[in-house]
Amino acid sequence: MNFDYDVIVVGAGPGGSTAARFCAHAGLKTLIIEKEHLPRYKPCGGCLSVKTLHLLNFDLTPVIENTVYGAKFTYLLKDPFFIDSKDPIAYMVMRDRFDQFLVEKALEKGAEILEGENVLGISKREEGIDVELESGKLFRCEYLIGADGPSSLVAKALSLFPSNAGGFAVESEVPFEGVPFFPKSELHLLHLDFGGVPNGYGWVFPKREGLSIGIGGMFREGERMKPRKYFKEFLRRLNYLEEEKIKMIGHPLPAFYDEGQRVGQGKVLLIGDAAHLMDPLQGEGIYYAIRSAMLATDAILQSRETGSLPSDLYQTAVHVHIFENLKWALYFSRFVFRFTKLAYKTLKHYPELGKLYLQVLEGKETYQSFVDQVKQRMKDLLGGRLSQKILRAMARI
Repeated sequence: MNFDYDVIVVGAGPGGSTAARFCAHAGLKTLIIEKEHLPRYKPCGGCLSVKTLHLLNFDLTPVIENTVYGAKFTYLLKDPFFIDSKDPIAYMVMRDRFDQFLVEKALEKGAEILEGENVLGISKREEGIDVELESGKLFRCEYLIGADGPSSLVAKALSLFPSNAGGFAVESEVPFEGVPFFPKSELHLLHLDFGGVPNGYGWVFPKREGLSIGIGGMFREGERMKPRKYFKEFLRRLNYLEEEKIKMIGHPLPAFYDEGQRVGQGKVLLIGDAAHLMDPLQGEGIYYAIRSAMLATDAILQSRETGSLPSDLYQTAVHVHIFENLKWALYFSRFVFRFTKLAYKTLKHYPELGKLYLQVLEGKETYQSFVDQVKQRMKDLLGGRLSQKILRAMARI
């Protein structure tokens, strides 16, 4: 069977460009289809964990906006405590420049890109996959990778995810001239605020020319949060700027929600946000987009060698390398968002927990080991006097 491309990747975010780069490097004829013209603005906090840089393994200096050496934590913007490190704990990027940079790396390996084209439909056939574009163009490929974000058309075509899984965020990019009272001592700190957003938190991320300010939260079953209301309240309490002077942008948070969730079907694989591979506790998505892109490429290459379905190979790999860690983040997030004040007091009282969490962000420790330590410190903090409600919740993590 003649294919136009061996692999078509829908979406040019970090996951899509990484998948294209690895596929092209392996000798597969690869096309990226992106609905926007690059570079394009992408609402995102733009925080890269250290383990993300290790994963990419090439110099990102041209697109790094700021290097972060610590974190400030608050509860309703009061009762602060800090975690400091002599080494970087995270790096800040603007997604338009970062995504463009990664696409260029994919093109250097031989991938092609089609910009400003909407995918209209996906048709799985016995001999391949048809990708129909709104412009009327039709491409046929052997493998399809869905990297088209939380509202993924590819995921919808596979009918894999419930519509209410995940959460929602609202954010704004504010230039420094708009926040004249922002403390210069916090230019290299992440600021995370708890207690003001149900099942979530507020954040302030300093970048080269300003601040990314936002809030995000996960839905509880059967309810919807009011993100713009919480964002306005967060801004009011920050007292940095006048609310009417900022532009708010909202977007869904497609968090991991069940270790049984499927991430592919046949020769169609979903990566990153399209696969709901986002940390449900702290919202990290870029690392998991890039990691899943690598696993998807490996599955395709193994499939060509062995004849096994790539979706089966990919599902197993994602379960081992991603789900196993994210399930502990999910269990812990449910506890933290239910007993936020207790969790906050525990983290503040035991600074070693903050250091351990930094090791989780670096990939040196697992969520499971972090959660085990937090549970023990909570018991110590309360002298073993735990209510039945807390004990029942702890038993689930």
